[in-house]
Amino acid sequence: MTRTLFPFLLTASMGCGPDYGVAIDEGGLTEGVGSETNDEESDPPENEDPEEEEGLSEEEIASFEGAMIHIVHPASGDFLAYGEAHEFEAVIQTPEGELLDFEEIDWISDTDNAWMPSGGLFDDDTIDVGSHNISASAVLPDGSRVAHTVGGVLVQHEDAGTYVGDMIISLDMEYGGTPIGTSCIGSALLVVDAYGELAEGSSACTLDLLGYLTLEVNHSFEYALDETSLEGDAFVEIPIFGGLPFASEGSIDGGEIATSWAGGFADYADIAGTLEVSRLTREITEL
Repeated sequence: MTRTLFPFLLTASMGCGPDYGVAIDEGGLTEGVGSETNDEESDPPENEDPEEEEGLSEEEIASFEGAMIHIVHPASGDFLAYGEAHEFEAVIQTPEGELLDFEEIDWISDTDNAWMPSGGLFDDDTIDVGSHNISASAVLPDGSRVAHTVGGVLVQHEDAGTYVGDMIISLDMEYGGTPIGTSCIGSALLVVDAYGELAEGSSACTLDLLGYLTLEVNHSFEYALDETSLEGDAFVEIPIFGGLPFASEGSIDGGEIATSWAGGFADYADIAGTLEVSRLTREITEL
């Protein structure tokens, strides 16, 4: 009876275990759980060309041999106004300069890690402020990887930068019973931040009260920008009067800023100021 049951038990125990298959290919043996050794199923169906599934013929794939990628827009050193749509374009071309039809191009920036668009040609307004090295790369149909980088692409608000010019201050008062009107002009420095939200600066000049008295006037200002308008405060400090803030407003247009303010120091004097500055550079100076 034992001899009769043994083949049955052996067969049953083999049927209850996991299916370890072995696939044989030109490289040797490959083991895997759940794999099957069906030669007919492992071969591609008749009349099916793997290259045809990719949509490219052997000749078309071969045309990418030696191809390169080139960023057309932007160019190195270009300025891109923050928040505005700009064209980005990269092309794949043969060594002879012939353009190839290929859109699977990826873009990155070394300054804005969240900026990762794709495509050969597109408009974009999402890249953040900063000085960027922008790269476009692609894996071509022949398996080669190509890349191109443009550097020093500056992205910031159209009005951002460092401005220089003059602050003119006028003062009317009485000194020793004598009416005095005087003014002074001092150099002014103003900086608009990269996002175009805030303008800050300072200036200084010397008021000469007809030879009776000389006063050093220190002036600082801070403005919030709203499109072409500026609004904020000018803080003026004169030794004998102290320091006071004055409401100030103005405009910004085409790299030119003009603001003004007016008020009085108690009952002693009437004072007013006019700021006129022009953008010297798009670089932002640390105050």
